[in-house]
Amino acid sequence: MLTTTTIISAIGMILLPLVLGYFIAKKFKPTFKDFRKLFIAGALTFIASQVLHIPLVYGLTAMFKNGALPSPPESWTLIFNAVLLGLLAGIFEETARYILFKYIMKNSHDWKDGITIGLGHGGIEAIFLGIITIATLVQMIAMQDTTDLSALGLPADQLEIAKTQVAAYWAQSTITPLFGLFERISAISLHIGLSVFVMYSIVSGQRKWFWFALLWHAFVDALAVYLYPKITAGTNVVFGILGLETLVAILGIGLLVYAIRLKNSFPVKKEAENN
Repeated sequence: MLTTTTIISAIGMILLPLVLGYFIAKKFKPTFKDFRKLFIAGALTFIASQVLHIPLVYGLTAMFKNGALPSPPESWTLIFNAVLLGLLAGIFEETARYILFKYIMKNSHDWKDGITIGLGHGGIEAIFLGIITIATLVQMIAMQDTTDLSALGLPADQLEIAKTQVAAYWAQSTITPLFGLFERISAISLHIGLSVFVMYSIVSGQRKWFWFALLWHAFVDALAVYLYPKITAGTNVVFGILGLETLVAILGIGLLVYAIRLKNSFPVKKEAENN
């Protein structure tokens, strides 16, 4: 049953942005070429932000571990990590969006363009996570069917870690993988809303909306990083994760609703005014 729900979740992650893209294209009626250009622009923006973001996170982690950077007191470690990781996500992803809108796609400043680009940004992340979920499942099935993990030739310490990871994977609730799909709905909503706000900061000339998007992104990520280990250490993990995902959904979908209300605040194109 766990295998089934994992497959459902993974396929859902991959199909979700494609299905949303179909309905958005049907609603806004752009040419396929224009829609594809905007979606790909959003996807490439996410990838570009991670090319710098991920190595920096790994580098900082290594520097804290080897003492090159002073570590915070143990009692502050979780909140320090949450704030740092949240800020890094906000800084890299929202700055990447700002560069895209300000310097690369100068002629794509309609509200609906922000929606489509945001879908591409959050959609490619969902697709990647869906592929990773399937790859992880295949790996865990292979390792579960291996009667003796020592045949993998791992050192003793790594062998124990592998056994623990495999056991923990198959011990999780059958509905846990579905939370990943639920989370992608929240995340895509968040990315669409953030894209609209960053675009609005440019077309309105009010930089405060860029900072709002950056700090909102940082807050949502920091909250998830801070609460997740506390929830998984509790007795009712499934209920706790459901509560966390519901909270993230409120923050993501709430931002999207706010972004939709900004539609009439975007300047009208001159072509439309002359008609």
